[in-house]
Amino acid sequence: MRAVGRSGLWCMHALLVFPLQAQQPRGAADSAFLLSTTDARRSPSPFIGNGRLAVVIPALGIGASPSYKAGLYEHGPGDVPRIVAVPAWNAIAVFDGQEWIADTEPPPAAPVQAYRQVVDMKTGTAHTSYHWVKRGRSTSVRVESFISRADPHLTAIRLELTPKHRSRMRVRFALTGWPPPRRLALARLPEAPPSWKPADIWYPGHMVIRSREAKRESWGARLSMTAIPQGRTDTLAQTATVTWAGDLRNPVASTSASGDTALVEIAFDASPGQTYSFSQLASIVSSDEAPRPLEQANRQATAAEARGFERLAAANAGAWRSRWQTDIEIEGSPELQRVVRSMLFYLLCSADSGTRLGIPPMGLSSGGYYGHVFWDSDTWMFPSLLITHPDIAQSLVAFRTRTLPAARENAKLNGFRGAMYPWEADERGVETTPHFAVQNARSEVHVNGDVALAQWQYYQATGDSSWLAAEGFPVIRETADFWVSRSTCHTSEDRCHIENVVSVAEGLIGVTDDAYTNAVARKNLRIAAAASKRLGKTADPRWALLASKLHLPYDSASQFFRTYEGAPDSTLGWVTPLLAFPLAVPMSPRAKRAQLEQAFAQLLKGGPGAMMGSTILAVGAAELNDRAMVDSLLPHSYRAHIKGPFLMLSETPANDAVNFVTGAGGFLQQVIFGWTGLRIGERGLEPAFPSLLPSSVKRLVLRNISVRGRRYDVIVDSAGRRMVLHRSATPG
Repeated sequence: MRAVGRSGLWCMHALLVFPLQAQQPRGAADSAFLLSTTDARRSPSPFIGNGRLAVVIPALGIGASPSYKAGLYEHGPGDVPRIVAVPAWNAIAVFDGQEWIADTEPPPAAPVQAYRQVVDMKTGTAHTSYHWVKRGRSTSVRVESFISRADPHLTAIRLELTPKHRSRMRVRFALTGWPPPRRLALARLPEAPPSWKPADIWYPGHMVIRSREAKRESWGARLSMTAIPQGRTDTLAQTATVTWAGDLRNPVASTSASGDTALVEIAFDASPGQTYSFSQLASIVSSDEAPRPLEQANRQATAAEARGFERLAAANAGAWRSRWQTDIEIEGSPELQRVVRSMLFYLLCSADSGTRLGIPPMGLSSGGYYGHVFWDSDTWMFPSLLITHPDIAQSLVAFRTRTLPAARENAKLNGFRGAMYPWEADERGVETTPHFAVQNARSEVHVNGDVALAQWQYYQATGDSSWLAAEGFPVIRETADFWVSRSTCHTSEDRCHIENVVSVAEGLIGVTDDAYTNAVARKNLRIAAAASKRLGKTADPRWALLASKLHLPYDSASQFFRTYEGAPDSTLGWVTPLLAFPLAVPMSPRAKRAQLEQAFAQLLKGGPGAMMGSTILAVGAAELNDRAMVDSLLPHSYRAHIKGPFLMLSETPANDAVNFVTGAGGFLQQVIFGWTGLRIGERGLEPAFPSLLPSSVKRLVLRNISVRGRRYDVIVDSAGRRMVLHRSATPG
């Protein structure tokens, strides 16, 4: 069992957009980039981010909500390492003269009128507006917030209040820590009780507050805080500048810094119908980014305050517009257009160039799966980013290069040679799987081949031989050496086996010759030989020999692959569609069709399960030129997983594990490598079979994608497929 809330098997056991009213995104907004709701009780909450830092947007736009920083983990006693929830930097509260406007999840319906919340994906900005009406008083509230794509450390919030009554109002801004979690000893507990739900074990890690300060400045107030992750030595520094308009009547600002909180509270006499504006700009810096993170955060916050909210917002919007120069455009289905854009948006919120980090299954949206990095990062999310944003994709493969020493050590600990990448990795690349899933840590070894394949795909898409020699090849070589060590070759037969593994279908434990594991191992070994040749190095002859002898369980009578050697018919279709894509195992069209039909039958029988399974089945259907099957599979691959007006993806239709960006990566592969008929190959992005669009899609454009240092528009319509050189021939 991979974890509570996740389907144990890989197999597969009304979108509302309202016209904008009270709160409009800045500039001319494209409705296809807007996600919105008029329901204050909307759920689940969306998140926004810049790939390094992200925050969950509260229903009322104000109030402390979880925020996550890529690569920042803790390790509490007896527990597994976890991504932390950083001290809240959006803890804003408003007092209307009688009571506090409080963000409860979800907020009570009665006090909130004319509600609208919008996430503008074009600029990565959240807008919230409403009237707070209670006890005869009404206050209009407007909130705009973003995490800057132009500055990896900067967050910004602007609050506007328009009371319809005269009173003494107060506005509070705070940096505040989170209480420690009620920990489970997941590093020791031997089993996961069936009663456990995701929320029981996926709590974020804890930050211990070390210092806090709040002081008045001539222009407003400055708040600062430092904290360290429990059990680690990193330091996180946060500095916020708070400013307000000079037209406040009788303002009194008081500051306080104690316990886990630093705050400023501004009291003033409010007049009916007048709008009062406040802004908070915060810089968040860790010690792995600067040797004196608090000094750096102070400097950056001061510089941000000097530039002002409007200029910072314009820079953020410009940086996002630059990212959206690469886009996936769909004509004929507004629903699919918005869904596809939301998937790419949430991936971009969770990853950035230069981080040398992988992406957890829930991205930076929550503490789901403890923030650990799985094969999801290499096999499900990486390929879509490789074509759309190769500089970001490089971070994902660089994570595996950076953590190669940890993978070597893991192999030694398990009695093997080479490198053994962990089933679940923290930011250091150390095996961090909870003890109740220890069999996955020891035996779900297909992850090694997944890691190697992503390295090779990066080289194929970029043609960067220098990168291959310095970064990619060491990973490819040592994962190949692992398979030589991990395989068994019996002298009595001319074939080799990989024994005692956990299958991709994770309920299958201790099997021999799992189809996917053996196929990806064979791919890894052949990649190692090809990479050696490309770099002019001598390949280890054992790689090619093992690849030629490694057994794949094939049913010659029926002409399709079985799940593992000796697997019962009840498992047909659980794993084998992955052999055709992404592994490209040579097989007959009959075998490809049989495996797809087996998987589709499982889907119809049990309903959609884990989204990562159903998303890419349509790639195989497109390769078979079967539009009817593509049309049938399409709704199963996403509709039941979409939750709420912000198109958050749940891992399965029945669970609350959101936002499952693994599923987003898988679905985008259906579009990029299925509908277009293109594949990553020796010449970059190559035609593999005729393009095939679903019946509901009239035209598809992969706009401004980057391949081998050139940019293209890939256009698919009734006239076929065309790769047109983009007006900018080199990546920007």
